[in-house]
Amino acid sequence: MNSNEILQAPPETSARLSRMTVWVIRAFFLLISAGTGALIAFSSVLNPEIEGTGIHTYHPVWAILGMIGLFFVVMLLEMMLGSASDIAALVFGLFIGVILAFLSYALLTLFPGNEDNPALQLILLCMFCYLSVVLVFKTRHRFNFIIPYVEFQRQQRGPRSLLLDTSVIIDGRIVDMAEAGAFDTPLIVPRFVLKELQDVADSADRLKRMRGRRGLDMIDKLQKSSKVEVGIEETDVPGAETVDMKLVRLARSLGARLVTNDYNLNKIARIQDVSVVNINDIANALRPSFLPGEEAQIALVKEGEEAGQAVGYLDDGTMVVVENGRNSIGKTVKVEVVRTLQTSSGKMIFGRVNR
Repeated sequence: MNSNEILQAPPETSARLSRMTVWVIRAFFLLISAGTGALIAFSSVLNPEIEGTGIHTYHPVWAILGMIGLFFVVMLLEMMLGSASDIAALVFGLFIGVILAFLSYALLTLFPGNEDNPALQLILLCMFCYLSVVLVFKTRHRFNFIIPYVEFQRQQRGPRSLLLDTSVIIDGRIVDMAEAGAFDTPLIVPRFVLKELQDVADSADRLKRMRGRRGLDMIDKLQKSSKVEVGIEETDVPGAETVDMKLVRLARSLGARLVTNDYNLNKIARIQDVSVVNINDIANALRPSFLPGEEAQIALVKEGEEAGQAVGYLDDGTMVVVENGRNSIGKTVKVEVVRTLQTSSGKMIFGRVNR
């Protein structure tokens, strides 16, 4: 199965393949660890004999079991960390800690009495490794202008990917835009968003259940579409309490743009300097623009708030308030545009019946 087939595979299949690959790698390194233990036990260079006794300092069984035990400790640590960014943070922190410990010890050896002090080496190594790892973990999501390591961003080639949130998937307009060929970049659906949709689809509330199932149907349509590339992002975001915070942090770490129609998520993302594509803003921008004096055919459907007013709608749902149009309710009339008004809920057009 090639990479394109994996991306187009159902989420459960993709996740199963990913987990299987990880376990194969773990099994391989388990064998490597056992072989390393045997090499240590039987190598005359790595395992010298005690002088005059002919006894190896490392018993083969204990050497092999020790290396296997060390492997399981490392594997447990890897499973606890979970995400790739956590593992990268740990490795980078240890690397910096070792360098700082080495430099500090080299400076201390300039003073008399510290020329050969293994205890001091161990103390400095433990102290600097601990401080470096803690510093990396505490700052990796906050500062990317001091040291580039803290974000661990993937290398992006070409336009940045689009990270979809739950609301924009349920909305469904993203599918129509994809079918129209509006996207030339990959669409990314995080695994935790899929889980949220599944939880909503299993809700006891009928309305929530319908929304959740609609969202899952939209993802299925996106994956089957030949007009867009869709990927399932397996990375979780430990420490983030809500799905919105996970989305913002994941968008920053991937260098992706966040696609949403959620007003609050839009604000949170912009505050944290995450690029946002708001579907509602796109829809408003695509609505036809009318200048004062232009005419349009409007079907008047109900009375307005003021005396003599009638209300109609354009094909895209834009409300049109028509002066002196109450007597023409139920008819399609020619309306001359007087002015337009942009509100938080969209655009309104005011006009009068052109006799």
